[in-house]
Amino acid sequence: MNNLILNNNLLNKRPDNLKIFISHFTFHVSLLFILLFVSTTNAQSVDSLVAEAIYNNPQLKSLKYKVHSAEYRSESVNTLPPPTLGVEFSQIPTDKYNPWNDAISNSLSLSQMFMLGGKLGAMSDVEKKNALVAGNDYQSYKVNLTAQVKLEYYSLWLIDRKIEVQQEDIKLLNDLINSISILYQLNKINQADLLTVKSESASNETQLVILQNQKEAETYKMNKLLGRDLDSKDIYTEKDINNDSLNVSMDELKTKLDEANPSLKKMDNMIGMNLAMKTANDKDMVPDLMVQGMIMRMPQGMILTAKSDLSMLMPKTEYMYSLMASITLPFAPWSVNKFKAKDEEILSDIEGIKYERDDMHREMVSGLKNALVKYKTSSELIKLNSANVIPLYKQAVEAQTSAYQNNRANINAVIDASRMLLMQKMNYYMAQEDRQMSIAEIEMMIGEQLRH
Repeated sequence: MNNLILNNNLLNKRPDNLKIFISHFTFHVSLLFILLFVSTTNAQSVDSLVAEAIYNNPQLKSLKYKVHSAEYRSESVNTLPPPTLGVEFSQIPTDKYNPWNDAISNSLSLSQMFMLGGKLGAMSDVEKKNALVAGNDYQSYKVNLTAQVKLEYYSLWLIDRKIEVQQEDIKLLNDLINSISILYQLNKINQADLLTVKSESASNETQLVILQNQKEAETYKMNKLLGRDLDSKDIYTEKDINNDSLNVSMDELKTKLDEANPSLKKMDNMIGMNLAMKTANDKDMVPDLMVQGMIMRMPQGMILTAKSDLSMLMPKTEYMYSLMASITLPFAPWSVNKFKAKDEEILSDIEGIKYERDDMHREMVSGLKNALVKYKTSSELIKLNSANVIPLYKQAVEAQTSAYQNNRANINAVIDASRMLLMQKMNYYMAQEDRQMSIAEIEMMIGEQLRH
């Protein structure tokens, strides 16, 4: 009789439980719909974000101005040094105050240094090579920035997909809770089963919060790359990403690497710049010529000496001029070693750059091979998960749920099947992320886009 009264009380409470469940379920479905609607409406493609980063990224802008600076520097060095204009008032008596008429002589001079042997052209060639190196730095950062935006985009994309899967699993668990709550009220199952499912749902809710926090952290990183306000939240990934096959062989990738990689090009241009520096250093062995012209005004006339004609009683202003030419002597024994040592320094730098380039090339080829293996592995996993694994686990969850409802399985079997399905869905999306990231890594190493 007591059991009957208890059952009647539970049945009487059932409408309230159903209302609470329906309200809770409706809230989650509405929230999921709103999130999906907002994400779909404001979804941005990875290419649009790459374009935004290239336009807004401050570091890329800085490197662009450095390229302009190097170009102007090559023009500035290809000019003669400025001439020197001098004025001198010589030998003014201390008791006189008119330097123009009381000085022994007034001099106006103009001198110019001429750098012979094509020195200016050689220095200009060095700066032109340096401008190419600066351009390679710009292109290298641009390629890396593009890859970083793509890698960050696919990290956000994976988090979005994990959130969706987690929300779907929570919905399934809530549906299960609704179903077994009725059985519990009818005393067909024990309270432990109901609490087990509720605890699993609560655990998934916790994971959902963690994923949302991870997305917020990744969004900050993306905003930094895009040049946006770091607190901006307006980044939504597309639900579907490009899964076209990448039909390119390792030999083709090596060829593209040698032709397009800006870091390798930079090494080549650095070697060229050092060779130009050696040429300029060799030309420094050619003397420089200094030419000077001077006009002198002598307001007291010619300076009298012991041999001067003393009949000159009245001073007469005299004008004279002088010419002067001088050269440097770089081949002097105490100076020539400077240029020889500089040559050896440059040649050593060139050999070092060659070995550094070779090591960089080997590392990039190794990276290409790893990325290509990663691409092939993730492509195979995508096919296996979508065609076989996930459908089978979905059937397993349905079968275990049905068996539990018919008292042929325990609740732990249902939970385990649900967890395995969740894990396989996560693996499926992780394989898609790995596939896209491997393509981004390949593009970063070869220095150009493989798909447009």
